[in-house]
Amino acid sequence: MKLHIRLTAVFALLTTLMFAQTARVQVIHNSPTPTVDVYANGALLLDNFVFRTATPFINVPAGVTVNLGIALGTSTSVKDTLVNFPVVLTAGKTYVVVAAGVVGNAATPFRLAIQDMGFETASAPTNVGIGLFHGSPDAPAIDILAGTSAIFSNISFGKFGNYINVPANATYNLAVTPAGAPATVVARYEANLSFWAGKTAIVFASGFLGSKDPNDRFEAWVALSNGGTFPLKALQEVAGPKPKNEARLQVIHNSPTPTVDIYVNGALLLDNFAFRTATPYISVPAGVTLNLAVAPGTSRTVADAIATFPVKLDSGKTYVAVAFGVVGSTTRPFGIAVTDAGRELATSRTNVDINFFHGSPDAPTVDILAGNSVIFNDIAYGTFGTYISVPANATYRLGVTPGNDNNTFVARYDANVSFWAGKTAIVLATGFLGAGSTTPFEPWVVLSNGGTFPLAAVRGLIGEGGNNVNLRSKSAKSDFAVSPNPANERAVVDFKLENETEVNIQVVNLAGQSIVNQHLGTLAKGDQQAQLDLSSLQTGYYIVRLQTADNVSTKKLVVNR
Repeated sequence: MKLHIRLTAVFALLTTLMFAQTARVQVIHNSPTPTVDVYANGALLLDNFVFRTATPFINVPAGVTVNLGIALGTSTSVKDTLVNFPVVLTAGKTYVVVAAGVVGNAATPFRLAIQDMGFETASAPTNVGIGLFHGSPDAPAIDILAGTSAIFSNISFGKFGNYINVPANATYNLAVTPAGAPATVVARYEANLSFWAGKTAIVFASGFLGSKDPNDRFEAWVALSNGGTFPLKALQEVAGPKPKNEARLQVIHNSPTPTVDIYVNGALLLDNFAFRTATPYISVPAGVTLNLAVAPGTSRTVADAIATFPVKLDSGKTYVAVAFGVVGSTTRPFGIAVTDAGRELATSRTNVDINFFHGSPDAPTVDILAGNSVIFNDIAYGTFGTYISVPANATYRLGVTPGNDNNTFVARYDANVSFWAGKTAIVLATGFLGAGSTTPFEPWVVLSNGGTFPLAAVRGLIGEGGNNVNLRSKSAKSDFAVSPNPANERAVVDFKLENETEVNIQVVNLAGQSIVNQHLGTLAKGDQQAQLDLSSLQTGYYIVRLQTADNVSTKKLVVNR
């Protein structure tokens, strides 16, 4: 979420949209790089756009230059843009834009591949139209075979194949081979798009052939014309690198201390490792002693270390190491908690596997509830829970209670990781319960690719038979919640006001057009709630904008019919 979007930039984009001719565009994020923000002519267009996700087809200005700026997902304005692509589109055409390549790589640099022959409907109501994009940076030119027939031939990295139209009511066995070598099958996938009759989709080759990391290894994914994405069912996996005497490790910084440097056996591993950030899973040597040394972020060498932890990992196992505690404290000293039960993939492609780590130094043993059900029981400070596997396509209302009292809610939060289907995450209890702390209590999510973010706090809720205890006040300028998300006909906006103020809520599409505009008038200080009627909205991505007299906050909303 970007808390300070310049209204002038947004209005400029809206003005352009109102008076310009338009083209239709779908954007697919297929660059195996961190989550990005996309700006259009200075206004935030896509917030926290995740690898292997897509937008639906939307209207964008044609005949004028649209400057698409790409920034990291942590950006606060267009000034944080890493690279800019000026694009001029032709009115009436339909485009598919794919972010591909690798940031900083000279051989396969980050780029936007643009196809002006996109389609939103198939050639017949009983068919499905399928296009192809080759987005695997280290893969050669490929052919795609259905049975023994090549349906896409000699498609090289960064290129599209022409659409084909096939009967929707069939299951297709697709083989990926090097171009011109039909006997050398790299991978096989099963494709069934019978639910998508009359519409179109892009199959995109994604990830690296040479990676065994599940976050970016080679897979075939589908982007539907409404923005939905999913991986094809693998019948034959890509052969990964030969196994080495290695373990897999993710490191999480959950100690509310200054930024630190991490050394391994004297060599710098993590420079300026910030609180509430994490690494992705990485391969590390197994069967040998690794001396993990922690030093201040200003360190010059391992000699500046303030603590050293010797660890020995088993080959083939997956570990999570969490730095927690307080430097210099005798009751909650700085330490590293390690579990060998880490996971990189969920037990099902439609689920997310979630674990919990209690890292709040002054919090008692806690339970975590989903609704009225305890999902993590009696988790003491400095310990992990056990993974649970839950359907990804849902928003979960989580409650934090003392371990021996499930009627007293410390706080409630909304968790939606529908974008992370098939993968894993760890929820961290982080920060201090005590009032006045500069690092107050919050639950954060750590994704298996190293991404981190706080859960959305839900204020003003009363637990069943008990009390809700707010830990701290947050104003509407920095916190509001939209639920459910994804939504269907209606959604609820919960927010807290620091002062009496006028409030306006808008639902804006990805082209910047206001679809719902609800003026709430002047509201009193404190917890507030508003109902949104979404019945007029089509399936797709939207932005909910909460505006007060002097602040604007935004949240992404998915409408799913």
